[in-house]
Amino acid sequence: MRTLICFCCCALLLFGCNKSLQQNDLLQGRSALAGVSASAVAIPKSTAKKIFIHWMPWFETPASRGAWGYHWKMNTRNPDVIVNGKRQIAAYYYPKTGPYASGDPDIIEYQLLLMKYAGADGVFIDWPGTRQRYDYPDNLANSNALINKLGAVGLQFGIVHEDRNWDPGMAADAHGDFTYMQSNYFNQSNYLKTNNAPVVLNFGPITFHQPAEWDVILNGLNPRPKVIPLYGFTNQVGSNNAGGEFPWIYQDHPTVVNNYYAQAGSFPLSIGVVYPGFNSFYAAGGADGPTWQIPFNGTGTFSAMLDKALSSSVNIIQFATWNDYGEGTIIEPTDEYGYSFLTIMQQKLGIPYGQHELELVSRLYNARKQYAGNGSIQQQLNQVFTYLANLQVSQAENLLNTLGGSNPPPTGVLIKNKWLGTYLYEDNGQVKYSAGNSGNQYRWVQETVNGHTRFKNLATNHYLNIEHLYPYAESTDVPNTYYSSYWKLETYNGNVRLKNEWQNTYLNVENQGGFAQCTAVPDFFESSQWILQN
Repeated sequence: MRTLICFCCCALLLFGCNKSLQQNDLLQGRSALAGVSASAVAIPKSTAKKIFIHWMPWFETPASRGAWGYHWKMNTRNPDVIVNGKRQIAAYYYPKTGPYASGDPDIIEYQLLLMKYAGADGVFIDWPGTRQRYDYPDNLANSNALINKLGAVGLQFGIVHEDRNWDPGMAADAHGDFTYMQSNYFNQSNYLKTNNAPVVLNFGPITFHQPAEWDVILNGLNPRPKVIPLYGFTNQVGSNNAGGEFPWIYQDHPTVVNNYYAQAGSFPLSIGVVYPGFNSFYAAGGADGPTWQIPFNGTGTFSAMLDKALSSSVNIIQFATWNDYGEGTIIEPTDEYGYSFLTIMQQKLGIPYGQHELELVSRLYNARKQYAGNGSIQQQLNQVFTYLANLQVSQAENLLNTLGGSNPPPTGVLIKNKWLGTYLYEDNGQVKYSAGNSGNQYRWVQETVNGHTRFKNLATNHYLNIEHLYPYAESTDVPNTYYSSYWKLETYNGNVRLKNEWQNTYLNVENQGGFAQCTAVPDFFESSQWILQN
């Protein structure tokens, strides 16, 4: 459970935050990422804020632990029951991969690559600690499996400590959590640090509310970490132990988060929050937990929260969460929302990639499962992973396309004009037409991005567009956020008209000038009617 119910106007006051750290010395620069792995290249983006994604390690399947874990079933669901091809899980949303095991290396690869292509710099791991109780040891093993893969992808990480997993009076035992972090995490080059001190978020405190207890928990650590509690709780950790505060998801949405942003500049380290909404399954799952909701408004809540975070003074933006299905705060691809949260991140963070690259990652995952046990193909897929980690997208796609029977390469469609009987093709950035149709330059792959249709030329990977309002239609490299490359398919007399969403004009060959135009043309003119042929 990750929920907060607005703790008594929590977070409205600062509690003696340590101001010894200077704002411009807070975070290791992106050059630290570059040193993580020789093959890992950082994703370029337009924001200087660090992007971290909150990840849960607590999902299990019969293949991983011999039975379905609690977080897929709670008390009322049975994932062995399959209806319409989907397992019965304790969630209102269904992962595109189906329910998975958090420690599955294929899932870890898939999730980390998706995070990277969405703009992430790192992962905040909801970390169970070292207590031998419940499923905590499994969660710790899953966390370590993810951490072991981070360097190869080129991502940083930080721990979100769960002091709730200890009982009152067990501060000395909780000290063991931090000595474990010191031995296993803090010395890694991709661990998040502030002024050379490791950063440890604390989801609370929930159990230890006195600075003296935190003095015991942190005693003797070298380097001594900076604990980042929830908004309003520095006084419980102690100003000498805390290094900032972070907000979460509150019933009083978005007031508490807005209050935090108003004070963000006062914190040594400030961490904003972005979430899609809140739609918990606790009541339906027969589990304890809040029943209030924050509407998703499609993707409107997510988009608005991201705009707030980007315009604030925070150093880091935390996306909450990647995969908390119990609380319905998921941004990983689901059947209900597809890739929409990740493509919004790409657009607003200035990422030069789109849904196509995210789909390539999914193709890699599907191929991993399809060819499980096939050593030679798995070696090829290892190379696909390396290409994707290194942002060598075309090489990864080409190699995927050569795998025997795995996701055969798209062949695209021919776009034939009803009036002239000619076919569209790309020639040096222009969209022309001719009677011939041989060659990939004549074929166009229809793609969907955030509910919009684009046409990609199979020979060049350029997109049909009217970006410069030239007398001719273009086929060029245009970002997937540009409406100049979005087309609506309208039907007329059994044929298709292609309406540009930016100018509301129609693709046609009315002037017979050797190239396609995009102008206002009556619907009954066959010059604007097209036949899409496989």
